[in-house]
Amino acid sequence: MKRDIYIVLSQTRSVVSRIIRFATGDAYTHVSICFGEDEGVMYSFGRLFPYNPLWGGFVRESVLFGTMKRFRDAKVAAVRIRLEESEYANLREYVCSMYSRRRQYGYNYIGLFAAKFGVVWRWNNHYYCSEFLKELLEQFGIAEKGELSDAARPIEFLNLRRGQLVYCGSLRQFAAMQRS
Repeated sequence: MKRDIYIVLSQTRSVVSRIIRFATGDAYTHVSICFGEDEGVMYSFGRLFPYNPLWGGFVRESVLFGTMKRFRDAKVAAVRIRLEESEYANLREYVCSMYSRRRQYGYNYIGLFAAKFGVVWRWNNHYYCSEFLKELLEQFGIAEKGELSDAARPIEFLNLRRGQLVYCGSLRQFAAMQRS
């Protein structure tokens, strides 16, 4: 039996998102992972507090809570990846385990800035959104090494070999589709 995960790219129109878009020219500035059974709940590295971009870490995001509640009409693209049941279960267990230990993780602000210049700057247990997703997908063999650049940007996830673009539109409508 196959199970679906979604890589959700977004553009919230927050000040930080607009700055990143200006710097990169990319249509999407954030990326999250969503498990088919979680009804629109996504996991990523982002703001811990919806109105404060200076405190970041490992977060759950949804149109019902957190930062994404502020940006329900954010522009999103969803890439579906079909996994075997065991792949899905192992990946979901790993991400949920990380979330249960979320206070051990921080946001890699320096790495995000360095990535603009194609420089990789690692910091133990600290990530920015696309750095986290790249490492996660490679670790579980969902993305091949070299498929995403070393300083991966959210826009690159649209071209995953195992992925299929299945949705473009508002976050609110994507979440509604996940719940139905």
